[in-house]
Amino acid sequence: MAILKPLALQKALDQANTGGVYASMLLNQSGSPIAQAILDSERPTASIAAHIWKLHVASGDSIRGGDLETLVIECDQGKVAVGSVAEYILCLYAKQSTETGLLTTKFSILRDHIYAPLQSIAES
Repeated sequence: MAILKPLALQKALDQANTGGVYASMLLNQSGSPIAQAILDSERPTASIAAHIWKLHVASGDSIRGGDLETLVIECDQGKVAVGSVAEYILCLYAKQSTETGLLTTKFSILRDHIYAPLQSIAES
């Protein structure tokens, strides 16, 4: 049984904040932050990313036959990668100049790293 260690979760989120990624957030289904690591003074809007992901899930995962794991949104001010981890929502915020491939790779590695502890909490 995996146990969620708050300091380990914070460290994992901190480690993702390199190479143009300036914020990592773990949210509950309503968009409230559970844990976050933010480098810049800008505060990303977590609830917007959570809402977009929930709309995707509510649509029945119809994009690409239902196998979408990560949604990358390119905005004027930067990029956001969002997806689910167990019963939670993971968001990475990056500068506009960050390569999309780097952002999605960081997202996948972080999601895989924190999945087991979060899944054990979701099941209990």
